[in-house]
Amino acid sequence: MKNFRKFAATLLCGTLLASCGPKTPPSDKPVETETAAPAKTEAVPRVARPDVPGLTAAYAALRKLQIADVDYKISLDLDSESESFSGRLIAETEIARPLQQALTIDFTGGEVQSVSVNGQEIPFEYNGYFIRIAPEQLQLGPNSIAVDYTHPYSTDGSGLHRFKDPQDGNVYLYTHFEPYKANRFAPMFDQPDLKASYTIDVKAPADWQVVTTTREDNIEDLADGRKHWHFPATKKFSTYILPLHAGPFVVWESKAGDIPLRLMARKTLAPNVKPQDWFTFTQQSFDFFQKYYGIEYPFGKYDQLIVPDFTIGAMENVAAVTFNEAYVSRGEKTQAQRQKLANVIAHEMAHMWFGDLVTMKWWNGLWLKESFATYMASLALATNSEFDDVWENFYLRSKQSAYQADQLPTTHPIEVPVPNTAEAFSNFDSITYGKGGSVLEQLPHYLGKEGFRQGVSSYLTEFSYGNAELKDFMEHLGKAANKDMEQWTQNWLYKAGVNTISATFMCTDDKITQLTIMQTAPKEHPTLREQKIQLGIYRLQDNIMTRVAAVPVTYSGARTPVKEAKGLPCPQILNLNDEDWAYVKTNLDEKSVGQITRHITAIESSFTRLMLWQSLFDSVTDAKWPLDDWITFALNNAGAESNINVIRLIGSQLEAASAYAHRFDVPGELRTERLEAIENFVWAKINSSPAGSDAQKTWFETFTQLAHTDEALNNAAQLLSGELEINGLPVDQDMRWQLIVLLNRHQLGDYAELVEAELQTDNTDRARNYAISARAIRPTLEVKKEWLDNILNKRDQYKLSQIRAAASALFPPEQLKLYRDMSTQLFAAVPKVSDTQDTLYNKAYAMLFPIACSKKEVAQYDQTLKQHNELMPALGRVLKDRRQQSEMCLAMERVLKKPSAN
Repeated sequence: MKNFRKFAATLLCGTLLASCGPKTPPSDKPVETETAAPAKTEAVPRVARPDVPGLTAAYAALRKLQIADVDYKISLDLDSESESFSGRLIAETEIARPLQQALTIDFTGGEVQSVSVNGQEIPFEYNGYFIRIAPEQLQLGPNSIAVDYTHPYSTDGSGLHRFKDPQDGNVYLYTHFEPYKANRFAPMFDQPDLKASYTIDVKAPADWQVVTTTREDNIEDLADGRKHWHFPATKKFSTYILPLHAGPFVVWESKAGDIPLRLMARKTLAPNVKPQDWFTFTQQSFDFFQKYYGIEYPFGKYDQLIVPDFTIGAMENVAAVTFNEAYVSRGEKTQAQRQKLANVIAHEMAHMWFGDLVTMKWWNGLWLKESFATYMASLALATNSEFDDVWENFYLRSKQSAYQADQLPTTHPIEVPVPNTAEAFSNFDSITYGKGGSVLEQLPHYLGKEGFRQGVSSYLTEFSYGNAELKDFMEHLGKAANKDMEQWTQNWLYKAGVNTISATFMCTDDKITQLTIMQTAPKEHPTLREQKIQLGIYRLQDNIMTRVAAVPVTYSGARTPVKEAKGLPCPQILNLNDEDWAYVKTNLDEKSVGQITRHITAIESSFTRLMLWQSLFDSVTDAKWPLDDWITFALNNAGAESNINVIRLIGSQLEAASAYAHRFDVPGELRTERLEAIENFVWAKINSSPAGSDAQKTWFETFTQLAHTDEALNNAAQLLSGELEINGLPVDQDMRWQLIVLLNRHQLGDYAELVEAELQTDNTDRARNYAISARAIRPTLEVKKEWLDNILNKRDQYKLSQIRAAASALFPPEQLKLYRDMSTQLFAAVPKVSDTQDTLYNKAYAMLFPIACSKKEVAQYDQTLKQHNELMPALGRVLKDRRQQSEMCLAMERVLKKPSAN
């Protein structure tokens, strides 16, 4: 972030530190030592490290020169009652060159009791962020650095997180370190290119299971009733993927070939876990990846733990992967939910090779491991699973989020400089995952499937247990496919923005005589790119819109004539990115749009229908088609749709349309009419969809997001009480909470009592988060003030997951008036929130800011950004996006107010 860099640049190397031990000489000055190497040995250059959180790329590069090798021994003392833990770390470190300044060991937020080097206790300095050891305390070559320390458990899902189950009182611990939180667990050189092995021993309660990368080789019974777990040394990997999990987990076991598998969950969640699904998806993924990579799984065993309070979906800790408890349903999963679980299992497993075995040198390479795993997970499922609609789901999830992010002011190249660890975290976004994965998806089309696979395999083989950079990966792909990748890399990976393609064509005697693809780029990001697409030519045959020809073509530049199309049937619909090979927006020709709006239900391919529904809604959000006209089109055509992925897309689009209708400044009767039409349609679909079908459950989800009339809310209340039943739709526990949140949102009936009564029967932590959402969403100014005060001034009384539950619910679209009453206070607190330097808290606070279709709100965003131009990226980027999204909303409103083109 900018203020960090400015501050760092002005500090002198000899900044004074608050000392936890005896004072040492100024530690950044060159010091002559008896152990100095001969004069011919190259000295390490000097890079200042100021007394601030985080790690800079420049200092990490220096420390990589200082240290030739490192391995850790970690001893921990854990119990179920304390708010903190104690440990002893021994770093077996080789100093590579004479030190010109202190060596620092990252350790944020703990207490240091002592530091020893080679068996002798030494003076040290500790400023709350890192330990500093003066150069005269270290010798050239091998050193053994021991640190005795304590550290509080985390409550924000990072570091070593502690969770106490409200149902049975059991305590569970798990680690989450990416990108720079391993040093909240133990003093470490916490950067990805200082790989190490880890030998761990843990004293813990007797009924706990303790899990790390290796299986224990000894468990001792202690005199105090606890047990002492001993684990053999791991292979070398980076600090951010080191796992340590502990607690009275329920354990299920299986195998994938010769690889031992375990699945774990806390006791009160275990009855809802379906281990056979987890093991089946895991076994299928292992079967695919070992064959595809051509490298056997390198880490021996494979554990998967389902953990509470997790702030992301899952994390690829080596051989002990953690998953969010949201992947466990308290009712029957839909096929889409099952596929989502299979996808995340495959994603994390892909990392065992790409990310864990071979790791980026610094966080500018974060995108590559995440993009690769995003693409490879879908490839694994498409190749070796029960699911036959994997690429449709990839299009729905990964690609759509990428397109949206790539058109916002905060878009960025896939590969970006990362000056420090704070900004590394800010790049966990839809560009990192969705666009990167989509760009990689096109490479097998561009290079050939086998060329791509061979390049991946040779890359992983060469850099196993080491670190690599983007150029290494691209060189291996280019060599395998015999193609120069330099220009492709520059255009796709180092430049931001999404292109749009359109086509013109001429026909004679119903045959194509000329077809040309045109490519454009936004003026802010003017790069034109090259990629391979497939043109789909569709014609109506026996009342079915059928693809009669498919034309693969590689386009580049502003215009690409498609000679291969000459003589093919004249299109009634020309789908420019058929089967979604490419990462590109499409602008359909008028003839195709006319046919789509008349015949969308007749299109044979569900994937094509999915893409064309999205294209039409894009024309609404691009302010080219009035929302009213789209709503009419959707309600006239959606009822005939039977494909679940298209139904899911339409449901989400109707939710979005309802939200925009609330935001627009239009006459009340028009708003009421369109909102009631959407609500009535969705309620009818719940009742008419096949009993127990995924479609029925999808429409129920949509209903809970947009129901608002008294009739609809009374139906919701009766569903909750059991007075009303819908054939085939069992209302499970999570669905009950969705209904309770809905009733609180509109203050219907005994809405407040419903929350308290439900907590009596469901006292899980998930239920508590639902209850917070239900309370925060109530449409009164008093409630909003109370919860904003909790978020701003009482956040130490809440876990991060609870702060997020409140923030995400506080200002739904129909409560914009309440947001406006509070907006001055919300914006005034922005610098205070940013100054906490807490990325996760800043992300949570950013959830409070809505898309507001008003010039006044746009001006508020603009003014705040001008006054505070050095905000933490996690907050500042969201404010920039909301400003543009609000401007887009105004543009949509202006189109709405024009007479309809139809």
